[in-house]
Amino acid sequence: MKENKSTAFSQHPEENEIKEITPKKRKKGRYILIYLAIVGFVFYAVITIINQNVQIAEKKSELTDLQQQISVVEIQSQYLKKVQDYKGDDLKKYIEKIAKDELGYVGDGERIFINVAGE
Repeated sequence: MKENKSTAFSQHPEENEIKEITPKKRKKGRYILIYLAIVGFVFYAVITIINQNVQIAEKKSELTDLQQQISVVEIQSQYLKKVQDYKGDDLKKYIEKIAKDELGYVGDGERIFINVAGE
């Protein structure tokens, strides 16, 4: 029997060699998983960047609004500082102007004429 085995080995020398078995499906599966992971990461990165750009645009808009509000408050502050320095006749003229323009008061002997035509 030993001879038969040796002759069998000699007849097919290719069968005597140890063959490495490579699971092709597993490699493809690994590559698919890696590919999906990369695609998922890229998708996440793109969505994150878009979201951040939207937030940046919103914050820039808020900044512009706040800068406008600061400008208005600065102008009001300058006006109030100027009014605070009024004394004597200047203060009296300012009070009369506010009473007439904003409160609708009329001085002694003055008449208010209303244009009904709208012109």
